Amino acid sequence: MNTRTAFGPLAVVAALAALGPVAAVGQDKGSEDRQKIVNCHDEDRNLIRRIPRWRCKGGEVSDERAGEIRASRIRKAKGRMLPNKALYPGMRMVSSGTGFFVSRDGHLMTNDHVVDGCKELSAKPTADREHRPAELVGTDKPDDLAVIRYSQPAPAVAEFRRPIELQYGNKVAVIGHPLHGLVAIKPIFVTGKVREFAPERLSRWGRFAIDADIRRGNSGGPVIDDRGYVVGVVSAKVNTPAIFQRTGEVMRDIGLIIRQDRALRFLERFNVAYAGGARRAVMGDEDLFALARTFVARIGCWK
Repeated sequence: MNTRTAFGPLAVVAALAALGPVAAVGQDKGSEDRQKIVNCHDEDRNLIRRIPRWRCKGGEVSDERAGEIRASRIRKAKGRMLPNKALYPGMRMVSSGTGFFVSRDGHLMTNDHVVDGCKELSAKPTADREHRPAELVGTDKPDDLAVIRYSQPAPAVAEFRRPIELQYGNKVAVIGHPLHGLVAIKPIFVTGKVREFAPERLSRWGRFAIDADIRRGNSGGPVIDDRGYVVGVVSAKVNTPAIFQRTGEVMRDIGLIIRQDRALRFLERFNVAYAGGARRAVMGDEDLFALARTFVARIGCWK
């Protein structure tokens, strides 16, 4: 005789009761522990990240230790931005700008307003960790140009575009140490284009305009074309509020650039040798940046 066993709802309840308390699926203690947010320490980069425990490949640290590591990173970052305090005892670096090497002897071109009023000057090429002394060679206030001499030979030298054939819409790039809250520790590369903006007035003033995000700290930096040749020197940025107040038009990110002919005439006045050419092929942004960063430097003004 076949016997059929009943296994209805009451039997299920009885069976579960006999097994004792059972946790819901996915809510076991091990799963909760894996999802817990922890301070994960990436020891290779000395970096703290707040991530789930299961994603942490480094060591876990306490909140107190995480705070110490973050503070240490901030101190190191500030130390890279500020030059050696012993460079000029009793002085501090009060402002900075950008310059670029134009001769193997260590001559750097920058703006007059970058060096104006400074008791001492310094420069830090991209590859160097510290600022080193520099001395003023000469300035031209109307053209806002200055040439200084670094205490070491130039690591690389910029070349000027000869002959120059800039037209509206041509691609250009700016390389320098702009202020984005803090001064950029390493050079920043920004692309733009030549634009038509008050051309007759700017021409008389020895300037042309570009569309580019230029900020304080870019002053004195090189403007290069798509072959990596210098075509001008950063001088200023259009005052957007003043333009709006006068014309009602909003104009953002317009840089005013000192023309190359003014820059070369200035160098010749002080017998500074410079190089020029037009033999290179068009380059991509990465190659342009790699080239330009070798000859730019951060200029320090000390008082």
